[in-house]
Amino acid sequence: MMYIVATPIGHLEDMTPRARQVLASVDIIAAEDTRQTRKLLTHFGIQGKRLVSYHNHGELERARSLVAELVETGKSLALVTDAGTPCISDPGYRIVAEAHAAGLKVHPIPGASALTALVSASGLPSDRVLFIGFLPTRVGALEEEIASWRFMRAAVVFFESTRRLARTLAAVRNVYPHARVVIGRELTKMYEEIVNLEIDQVNDWIAGHATLKGEVSVMVYPGESAVREEGAAPVDILTEARREFAKGASLKDLMRKFQDSGLKRSELYQLLLQAKDSDQ
Repeated sequence: MMYIVATPIGHLEDMTPRARQVLASVDIIAAEDTRQTRKLLTHFGIQGKRLVSYHNHGELERARSLVAELVETGKSLALVTDAGTPCISDPGYRIVAEAHAAGLKVHPIPGASALTALVSASGLPSDRVLFIGFLPTRVGALEEEIASWRFMRAAVVFFESTRRLARTLAAVRNVYPHARVVIGRELTKMYEEIVNLEIDQVNDWIAGHATLKGEVSVMVYPGESAVREEGAAPVDILTEARREFAKGASLKDLMRKFQDSGLKRSELYQLLLQAKDSDQ
């Protein structure tokens, strides 16, 4: 069988007793960085484990060979990453998919995650959360991604490099001038910092740090006004357009009706075609 084992994101005492027990009992531990995992095992007095490297480079081939070994030998394997929960913007989903396909049992051993840690302490609405992982680095792709949040009606969580943080949040401010932002750095560590800011306060916060290193976790709540300022959301247009088509409205009529929706003309046209087809 296979275990997906969460490890601490900073504070080592966040390692659960069950996670320690599983790592001590399995035959193989597949790790993103074996050096990092060896330090963790040493801290908890776990010795004599077979550690194998498992990372993004050549992940599929490695996944197949490890799963084949488990099937042939009946051994057990634990998957870990450098910090946090495997498969959450970390390597792992391919070996889990291979394990399911081979009929192996897959057991999650839950624990620390930067995603849930930040959301729980954010103070932002969390009934709907969109997790992006790492944002695109190209400016055009970044702007397109941020613009797409307008119709999600959700808070957005992502990981970002501190050297790109100012640029990324400036792009967020351009689209959502009334957004609130929560930034988490050094989560669970001695110098942990979690701040809840208006988007206009972000530059002052960044300027107040002589150095910002590594990665931060960020949660953005665009706010209800993000949709209202740009007109109706696609889901609203679809619903209303279906009703209008059912009453006999033409495509031309609805193009005129929704011309101020904030969508490009080509996007609106395709959306209305979708509504018309579903109505029929």
